[in-house]
Amino acid sequence: MIVIRSIIFNILFFSAGCIMMLLAFPVLFFKREYIYNFWELFSKIMAFIAKNVAGVGYHIENEQNLLSEPAIYAIRHESVWETIVLIQMFKKPIFVLKKELLKVPLFGILSSMAGSIDVDRGGGTKSLVEVSNRIEKAIAAGHPVIIFPEGTRVPTGEHAEIKKGIAFFYSKNKCPVVPVVHNSGKFWPRRDFLKIPGIITVKFLDPIPPGLSRDEFMTRLKDVFYSEIECQRDVGSYY
Repeated sequence: MIVIRSIIFNILFFSAGCIMMLLAFPVLFFKREYIYNFWELFSKIMAFIAKNVAGVGYHIENEQNLLSEPAIYAIRHESVWETIVLIQMFKKPIFVLKKELLKVPLFGILSSMAGSIDVDRGGGTKSLVEVSNRIEKAIAAGHPVIIFPEGTRVPTGEHAEIKKGIAFFYSKNKCPVVPVVHNSGKFWPRRDFLKIPGIITVKFLDPIPPGLSRDEFMTRLKDVFYSEIECQRDVGSYY
């Protein structure tokens, strides 16, 4: 049954994605507000397909840590799921993405028009400063900023190095950072055709307030991030 559901899901997922991208073309000629509305609708449709076809739903814990003030959200990266479904949880989010993603036809244009910030991983300090300046403008405009601090997808329960760039962004922008962990990879494994029916647990951890040194910030972020990631192995229920 899982194989059949996964086949149907993948057909619908990619078909709906292509259709939505084509339908989005006229949106390119409207205000940025419509771009955000498009991405929110896209997120809801994909979440609906994931839940009702593949049987992959989600549960949110500590939703009160979704702040009304602008903040940086450091989100665990395990699969494609969080890059799509989590969009609807934020109001006009700005994503920090690797530069290569913005070269994807139409997707890249829509992401750029929504204010996505591209990172040149080989750009060194100059690239970090440019990204930080763009984050500063996004926060000043009232946008939540989404970062995947590990920079790559990591299996549930496993650790990856948190890139130091987030400490630079934190210190330069003087805003809270909210760590967010989940176990999407348990049900939507990376590079895996099969989707395992179950409930993904998304946990918004306590915000790290501004004002800490970079070293203090990194220590605190790693402590809460890694301990909670290990807990994710044992949470989330299967259908």
